Amino acid sequence: MYGVERYIERCTESLMEQTYEDIEYIFVDDATPDRSIEILEDVVARYPKRRSQVRILQHKNNKGISAARNTAVAAAVGMYMLHVDSDDYIAKEAIEKLVYAAQTSKADIVIFDTIELRKDGEVLLKAEYENRETYIKGLLQHTNRCAHWNKFYRTDFYKHTGIQSVENVRLGEDYAVTPRLVHQAKKISVLHEGLYYYETRNQSSYVHNLNRAAIESQHLADRVLVDYFRSVPDKAVWADVIDILPQRTVVSLVKRSGRESWEMIREIYSEELQLSGRGLKWLDRTIYRIFVQYRYATLTCLVKIYRWVFAILK
Repeated sequence: MYGVERYIERCTESLMEQTYEDIEYIFVDDATPDRSIEILEDVVARYPKRRSQVRILQHKNNKGISAARNTAVAAAVGMYMLHVDSDDYIAKEAIEKLVYAAQTSKADIVIFDTIELRKDGEVLLKAEYENRETYIKGLLQHTNRCAHWNKFYRTDFYKHTGIQSVENVRLGEDYAVTPRLVHQAKKISVLHEGLYYYETRNQSSYVHNLNRAAIESQHLADRVLVDYFRSVPDKAVWADVIDILPQRTVVSLVKRSGRESWEMIREIYSEELQLSGRGLKWLDRTIYRIFVQYRYATLTCLVKIYRWVFAILK
């Protein structure tokens, strides 16, 4: 929880009103400077039957979302675990349905649908899972959602992997973790129900701030994934994706930003920009090559066209 006084009441109410009774609630106060904790405590007070199930853990200093997740995971003792970001909320029956799905399938991870809250309304985003290999490649290529919060984890599996959020990573923190967890999972199941409501209108959230720290975070996340998937026994399976992973990230960052960020991207990814990007799809390869060649006027036009087309298709 950090700077979410506008959203925390809605989030907490959705948690307290779950149809499933036996829940452990862990809230991490990441040294929030606003009234988020006061509002949280007021909401919890309305649910006296839940009060004994609630723990509020505090960071003395703001450490970021990765550290907050690690604090929560370390403290968790429940059989299963779900991350809920404090500006989002979940359906009342979410935990009941997810526990049932996990127990009946004996899955380490249950992946489920989400509902994205946009300015123009709600959109259901289905979890696209065919098999473990294609799903992991989709995660690494940014075509599958890497978010923690549309995945329900068996706690002992999660902790046994030893995989933690990388505390210097604030942008892309779930990207650095989720592919590794999915790779370690022996059984994955899918529940096609929209149980998580993802808020996209919070302009203060990490995903809306592409500054130097954010770009450096994404670069570190890339390195974590490259190092991991080049060291696993089945590394040959992932080689085609891993070899162009940083270049693909560069293209993704360029698409999301403007000239003021491009020089920072160039500086931070200087080593990776020495590579050709030959394995990228034609549009991404074109954007990448134009970027490498400093043709910023052309790139500005191309990115505007891309965003316009993407907005229409979306």
